[in-house]
Amino acid sequence: MTALRLYLVRHGEPVDSDMFIGHADVGLSPRGLRQADAIAQALAPVPLAAIYSSDLERAAIGAARIAATGCERPAPIALPELREMNLGVLERIAFRDGRARVPELARLGYDDLLDHRLPGAESVRDLAARVVPCVVGLVARHRRGPGESRRAAAPAVVIVAHNTVNRVVLACAAGLGPAGYTRFEQAHGSLSRVDVPDTWSATDPWAGTRIGLVNWTPEATETAAPRR
Repeated sequence: MTALRLYLVRHGEPVDSDMFIGHADVGLSPRGLRQADAIAQALAPVPLAAIYSSDLERAAIGAARIAATGCERPAPIALPELREMNLGVLERIAFRDGRARVPELARLGYDDLLDHRLPGAESVRDLAARVVPCVVGLVARHRRGPGESRRAAAPAVVIVAHNTVNRVVLACAAGLGPAGYTRFEQAHGSLSRVDVPDTWSATDPWAGTRIGLVNWTPEATETAAPRR
C-alpha cells in the first residue's frame, strides 16, 4: 500500500536561459509560464495535502499556479533548502563566457560535480545534504500513518524545485543515493512521482519507495493526467 504520493515538478524555462543559473533568482520566460500552466492543469484532478517549492521565483511561480488550479488547494510553502545547486562564480555568467571565467570547465561537465566544487559553489553532494533531510521531513509530516484508514486515496504532496534537486530525490528513491543523479533527466516543466510505501521508516526512508513517473512533460504530450 502507498502512504504518500510525492510529485516532483521541475520549474518551467527561466528567463536568461542562456546563462548559468543556480541560486540566482530569475523568473520564467513566456514558454516557462506555459509549462507551469500545463503542469497545474495536469495536477488539477489530484487532491493535494500540501504544495512546497524552492524559495526562488522560477519555482515559486509554478507552485502558485498549481495552488490556483483545482479545488481547495493549500497555500504553497517556500523552502530555501529546496534551492538549485549554488554555482558560485558562474552565477549569471553566459554559457559562452563560462570557460573564460572558470577554465576548468574545459574538462568538467555536470556529471562530474558529485564531489567537485567550482569556485564558491556547491557540489551535488553538498546539495543533497540539505535537500534530502528536508524531503524526508516532508514525507514524515504528510504520509498516512499506520492507524489511518486505507479506504481513501493516499495523501499527495507536490514539490516544485529544480533539475539537480529532483534528480537527487529520484536517485535516492531508486536506491542509488545522490551519486545516481546523472541517471535521471529532468526537462523544464516536467513531472515525476515517487510512491512512498506504508512500511516507511525514518531510519531507512527510501526502502520500498517506487518511482511511478519520470520526466513527463504535459506541454509536449497529450498523455492522460497523472494517477491519483
